[in-house]
Amino acid sequence: MRSLRLDFLHPLPRAHWAAWGLLAAGLGLAAWVGWQGQQVQRELDEAMAAAPRPTAAAVRRQGRSAPGDDQTAARQARAELAAPWDGLFVRLEGNRSRHIALVALEADARKDEATLTAEARNAKDMLAYIERLKDEAGFTSVTLASHSLQEGDPQQPLRFVLRLVWRT
Repeated sequence: MRSLRLDFLHPLPRAHWAAWGLLAAGLGLAAWVGWQGQQVQRELDEAMAAAPRPTAAAVRRQGRSAPGDDQTAARQARAELAAPWDGLFVRLEGNRSRHIALVALEADARKDEATLTAEARNAKDMLAYIERLKDEAGFTSVTLASHSLQEGDPQQPLRFVLRLVWRT
């Protein structure tokens, strides 16, 4: 039987000519991109220098806003903060069900409507929750906007969207 010869200290093979060619091409491309970047920067600097500068009066006119706009924005912010948000939250929290998971609530103080996204285990729980909101929570209107089965979830909950009119 012949003896087995293992050569663990074999010298590394020399780099192939294609590897040296790819290295040279990459370095050349990098140099060309850097040169192009400098050209674009130089043209941009020349264009900025040639552009007319705005006068001080024009800058002051642009910086100044109409006083009516500020007052309107302040009035809108005050109205949004004065909205009875606590009433909406109390109504929803007071009618929670252990079979319903609230996912999202979108409400706008300028409108009387809120959008509630929730998940239920089945359609029976969803319909019972909608009826409870209509009867006990005191919402002016509760409308089912959409519903869909979440097939990607292993428990496959029923996600639904309700439109609530919450102000009296």
